[in-house]
Amino acid sequence: MLLTPSGPGSPARAGRRRRSWRLVPGRGAIWSWRRTRPFWGGLVTVLAGAELLSIPFALDAFPWLIRSVEAGMAHLISVLIIVLGVLILVQPAQRVLLGVLAVVLSIVSILYANVGGFLLGAVLGLVGGALAAAWGPEAPSPESRGPRGSEDRSDAGGAGELRRTAAVEER
Repeated sequence: MLLTPSGPGSPARAGRRRRSWRLVPGRGAIWSWRRTRPFWGGLVTVLAGAELLSIPFALDAFPWLIRSVEAGMAHLISVLIIVLGVLILVQPAQRVLLGVLAVVLSIVSILYANVGGFLLGAVLGLVGGALAAAWGPEAPSPESRGPRGSEDRSDAGGAGELRRTAAVEER
């Protein structure tokens, strides 16, 4: 095996196919799923909650969890931010409310959760919540809308819009 030639036209490479990222099954489905929701906002929000939760775990704060309200609040805020990040990914229709709640909890974490996880968790939560609230679904392309004045439109104008176009066409 070591003595066989392995150049581009060699028989050893003739049976092998070059594997490309386009050949990976399921990658297109993941990309299309990711494009239909505020993916980066949800991911950054989950990372913010994980960072906020990692500091009490690293400090072994569990004995203080029962004795101190602040330690309990730090855990509660961290878990709530993680849940909000997951909900942002699962429920894109509620992105504005969930993003605003993530921003509010990130601001509250500055007071209750070790200065917001030494400000890193708070900043990640602010950015993630803002990304989630600012995200909007892609606008449909002009080809998918159909021609102007067609009668099969289902917009908010409804029948009133159709009557106006019919009256203009009669003149």
